[in-house]
Amino acid sequence: TMTVAFKELAGSPVETYGDRGIKAQRQILCAWEDRLAMVAELMGSGFEFGGEGPPSYPGFAAVIASQIKVEPFQAQPDDQGEFNAITSQLNSYSGQFVKMTINYELLNTAGDSRMPRVTTGTFLTYRMDFSNEYVRLPDAALQWEDDSDAPVLPDAIPLLRVPIVVHHLVWHRVTYPPWDAIRQCTGCVNDDDFLGATAETVLFDGAVAERDFVYLEDLENPQYSWRLTYVFREKAQKYPGGDGTDEIFGWNDAFNSVPNGAAGFDRLVDAAGNPMYATNDFSALFAFDPGAAP
Repeated sequence: TMTVAFKELAGSPVETYGDRGIKAQRQILCAWEDRLAMVAELMGSGFEFGGEGPPSYPGFAAVIASQIKVEPFQAQPDDQGEFNAITSQLNSYSGQFVKMTINYELLNTAGDSRMPRVTTGTFLTYRMDFSNEYVRLPDAALQWEDDSDAPVLPDAIPLLRVPIVVHHLVWHRVTYPPWDAIRQCTGCVNDDDFLGATAETVLFDGAVAERDFVYLEDLENPQYSWRLTYVFREKAQKYPGGDGTDEIFGWNDAFNSVPNGAAGFDRLVDAAGNPMYATNDFSALFAFDPGAAP
């Protein structure tokens, strides 16, 4: 709920619809003395665990303020005499209005049921990419369809191209990043369904952490949060199953050519039964860590 009084100018708002959803721009007036309080409200000051977060553009819950321009409504500054300190003296407009140009954009673009749930007041954006890896199958596991007794020479075996789906999830305005969970999950595969993919088919590659400006409490104390970019690689190797349907094998599976007449993918483990990639619960990557400083 807005607590700073304001007026909206004629001709505002302006809405733009395109391939990235809705963008909007509003122009409002508020008192010079209230400008920082208005910026703080628009940018979402004070949200932490379960807070309301920044107010959305009216009618669009996922569209929030991304940039705010503040300027005097009329060029009539107070008469303050001659300035001589560039770092501390600034025009003031006491009792006058400032014009704010507020740009809104769609930040929460990952709002389907397959995406992880995140703390209220934070936002996910999503992008999909792809890469691939190549696997050479052993010649002992292969034969010619028309002549099973003919030798399969090594130079006749093509490389098997395995597509990799790369998921980029960006978590915006994270006040308390889950640093421990990032360390624990890096290099692990999912222990359960994740992003619609079956267990052990998604590998967490790691994270990029960048500081995000949020708002100004006052001119000397800018407040920051974090923007976390997570990269997941989905490997879902499809192989014909016995019932005529494709089976899906992930990061802990490899091709086994040893069984006579029964070659195929199998799970690789060590003597203690441990797989090549440890499993972990990736939901911890999207929860605030109370011990992490902003």
